[in-house]
This record gives sequence, structure tokens and C-alpha cells, in this order.
Amino acid sequence: PPPCPPPPPPPPPPPPPQRCAVGQPSLCGASTASRSSRAAGSTPPSRARLAAAARASAGAARRIAADRVPLRGQACRRLLEQLEAHGGRGLRLLAAAEYEFCLATRDGWEPLFSGPEIFVTLQAAKVAGFCYALEEQLEAAGIDVRTMNPEYGDGQLEITVSPSWGVSAADDASTFKTAVKEVAMQFGATATFMTKPFSLSGPGNGGHFNFSLWEPEGAEAASGALGREGAERGPCHVGKGDERGGGGGFCSEGLRNALHDVAAPAGLSPLGRAFLAGILAHAPALEALCSPTVPCYARHGNWAPTHATWGLEDRLAAVRVKKGGSGRECYLELRMPSASANAYLVVAALVAAGLDGMERGLQLPPPRDPSGKGRGGASANGGEAAANGGGEAAVNGSGGEGGGGEG
Repeated sequence: PPPCPPPPPPPPPPPPPQRCAVGQPSLCGASTASRSSRAAGSTPPSRARLAAAARASAGAARRIAADRVPLRGQACRRLLEQLEAHGGRGLRLLAAAEYEFCLATRDGWEPLFSGPEIFVTLQAAKVAGFCYALEEQLEAAGIDVRTMNPEYGDGQLEITVSPSWGVSAADDASTFKTAVKEVAMQFGATATFMTKPFSLSGPGNGGHFNFSLWEPEGAEAASGALGREGAERGPCHVGKGDERGGGGGFCSEGLRNALHDVAAPAGLSPLGRAFLAGILAHAPALEALCSPTVPCYARHGNWAPTHATWGLEDRLAAVRVKKGGSGRECYLELRMPSASANAYLVVAALVAAGLDGMERGLQLPPPRDPSGKGRGGASANGGEAAANGGGEAAVNGSGGEGGGGEG
């Protein structure tokens, strides 16, 4: 009989673990030990070297503008024009989206890293190269990165940016999401803003929307409507224009925060209270835009709202009031949007709801009761919300709040 064929050769050994090396465009990046300190607020020792590594990996990010999405952009612009014309006060929206997202392996769809060490530099070092390459690209696109940190979920990061005026805030959000995905691809990973990309348990990816309203100094006295006392003049911040001139950034010199009243409860002016009441009144409708996909509803109950409520520094409310120590620090955080929400639609819906509250003079209900007692009101399927009927409206069909999750 013929001889048996020789056995197949053994498979090649697996590649050695990836190590960080200076100038190497990898997820861990160059000089991780020195760069991880920046995630905690320090300045890296060699920014030029990091920029060179980022440029070596691929091309530059490009800015997204609303004129390329005319339907959404026009809706935002029309509503922002109505806001500016309201009462002759020249009100302007200053806002920024606050996104969480996850990094996954390209093959196998597994979290790129794991562990709950939020804000820990050793955790941030795992993706430091990606973070700083992304920051470099966003800076070139006119978006200023303020913070970068790991979050509670597996493979989860949160990166925040400086606010911009009007529809430029939505432009920044769209540019940010596209840049995150493109830079992740350059580093051999996949980025996703899906609410629960790996399992239904644990925290989800939120897309909180932080905003304030500003007006020229003396505008409230000229209009005589919804006035307030004690508003402080805003400073001039380093920025690159606004929606009228293009680019991100902001300068509030010569403007006052229209949301703030130093003598009022929670620091909210009558205008701010009416605007917030409008958001709560329309919260069930806003939920359809803030949670556009089915997985978004798995996020609720993990520091994501389930009822149309507000509260001072309350992370379980639909709207969190950030009072700060002065007028320029007072702003509202809409905690309803998931990271999957379209920023242009969120801006349009937010402004429309707030305008309705101001035009109808809606009264703001009491803040959320942390004990959960006395909860009532309408469901997301119909009925009036708290600002109109005295109870808390359910913004979705999920249960009570609780658990760890979004910050």
C-alpha cells in the first residue's frame, strides 16, 4: 500500500503581546507612562511627538456642518431664530453634547478593555494613544476637548467638549461621533454609540445635552418680560466663532446668563423656570427623539431618567440643574438623550419645548422627591406632563431609578 501522507505542519505561534513604544501608533500609544498623567489633568511632556504619531496613523478629520443636512439644519435654525426673537431679548443657546461610547475589538465584538476603574490612569493608559490622536483630530476640526476618561462600562469612555452657540453645538456633536469612529478604525478597533453594545446589564451609553440661554446685557429691562435679578456678566472664552461665523467655541462677553437668578430657589430665573417647565411638559414626546432605537430603553434605570422630573444636582432627574457659584456657571443638563440620538433633532425639540413653556407661562413643578413618594402622572402613551397637571409624567415604559451608570 502507498505510504501515509506526512502530517500537516504545526500552526505558527501566536504573535507576542503588543507593547507600547515611542512613536508607535497603537491603542496604548507612545510613552504611556508619561501620557497617562494627562488623563488626570496634567500636561504631557512632548505634545509634538504625540501629534506626529497621530498623523502617521491616517488623514485628518473634517468638520460636519448643518448645511449638509438641510432638513435637520433648517429646523434647528428656524427654532433658534424664534428663540432669539422671543420677547425681543435676543436669546441664544449655548450648548454641548456629552457622549459616552464603547470601543470593541474588530474581530469578535468584545470590549477592548474591562474593569470599573473610572478616572483611574492605569485604565486610561490602555487607550491613551487613541484618545490623544482623537483629540488632535478634533482640535484641527475646531472642537476643544475638555475631559477624557474611562467610564463604568466595559470598553466605555466619556469625552467632553467645550460648548458652542446654536446649531454649531449639533455640528460639533456630529463631527465628534464621526471622528471617534474613524480614529478607532485607524487604531484597529470599532467604536459604537449604541446604548448597550455588549449586554443588557450594566450602564449604557448616554448622550446628555448641557445648555444655557444667554442674552445681551440690558435685554430683560428692554423687554419687561420674565425678568430676573442678579444675573452675572459672562466672560470671554477662547473660541473659534459661532453659528453665524462657523466653527466651534464661544465668547459670552457682553452677554448675561438668562437662566440665572442669584436670589431665586435653585438659582433659576422666571425665564429659566418657564423654559424648564416646557421641557417637562413635552418630555413624553421628546423621549421619542432622545431614545430613537429599542436598545435605548434598556439604559433607563441606570442613572437615566424614567419620569419627567428636575432637580438640583440630581442625576436621576430628567433635567439636572447645575447652579454653580455664579450666573455664568448656571446651566441645565438634559439627561434623557442616549448616545444614539441625533443631536440636530435634540436641539430642535429642546428649543421648541422650551419656547412653548415660555410662551404659555408654564409653572415649574417641585423638584423630584428622592424618596420616590407621590409619583403619579401620565405615561408615555398619552396625557399631560407634570408642568401642566401636577404629577410626574413617565417618559418611557421602564420602572424605577437606581443602580450605577451614567455620570
